[in-house]
Amino acid sequence: MTGQSITSKVLLVAGLCLSFGAGLWLLSSIARPGEILPRLGFVSALMCAFAVLVFCWAALLSSVARKLRWPPRARIFYLAGLSIVAPFLALFLLAAPRTRLPVFNLLCMMPVITGYLCRKMTYPELTDEEATAPEPPLSFFPK
Repeated sequence: MTGQSITSKVLLVAGLCLSFGAGLWLLSSIARPGEILPRLGFVSALMCAFAVLVFCWAALLSSVARKLRWPPRARIFYLAGLSIVAPFLALFLLAAPRTRLPVFNLLCMMPVITGYLCRKMTYPELTDEEATAPEPPLSFFPK
């Protein structure tokens, strides 16, 4: 597991800032799409901006997890995913009142996705069954 270069970290932070700005811009717009196709376009743009935000956040958390050598079965990945609540809470508070419900729904869903992506980026060879399995019991005689 190699560390990330400075260039990739700068690009991740830039992607994080740009996607946060795009999400804020979309949520604070006062235009109300009336028909179904503009609404689908709006939701698609919002989901795309939030997907980039979650991916960049998980990639930065993954580099922290590698540096601190988090164990692969630790639940800390999902607790670290809770750290994305702060930017989504800021989006929730800064959003227009009519768009707060979709942001709240994403606020509930994104920490789980961020923790899962962080674990997958840190330990790509680990399957879901191995990650959620309990720790093996201690024994006096190694096998």
